[in-house]
Amino acid sequence: MLYYGYTNVIPILNTDTSIYNITSYNDSLRRLNLMPPCDLRFYKDGSRDFDMFYATWILNNDQVFFEFFKIVYDLYIGKDVFLVMDNGDWSENIIESLLKLIQQRYGYNGCMIDSFESYVYAQNNISSRFEPFGLMNLDIDKDRFSILLARMNPNLLKEE
Repeated sequence: MLYYGYTNVIPILNTDTSIYNITSYNDSLRRLNLMPPCDLRFYKDGSRDFDMFYATWILNNDQVFFEFFKIVYDLYIGKDVFLVMDNGDWSENIIESLLKLIQQRYGYNGCMIDSFESYVYAQNNISSRFEPFGLMNLDIDKDRFSILLARMNPNLLKEE
């Protein structure tokens, strides 16, 4: 299941949930490099132009794609993922744009968690999975991720 929300929710999550800091100022959380290199005012826009810019930036940059696909890969192997955001329009727009990319590319929906009750509700009532229309993109992107992983860590390919 893909969740997103603020740091106050982290203590209620299952211990095996992958937690990724996207826009939070909390430095103790693992941060993914998914902040686009543009003027903060552009983040506040939340328009289709920003969504297109953000998706293009992620998909056309190997380093950024690698960071992005960590989220998708964890979902693929069955792990819950929690994306941490900060309060504010710019932060919410980035998370929203990221979630749109995941939904449109793979058919996987995210769920906002802001309390224990919403967490329990999501676990019991919301189905999140890769949709059939997104499986081809998932396969293509898994292959790209594997190639990038091997390139970044060539020792994975050596026999022991």
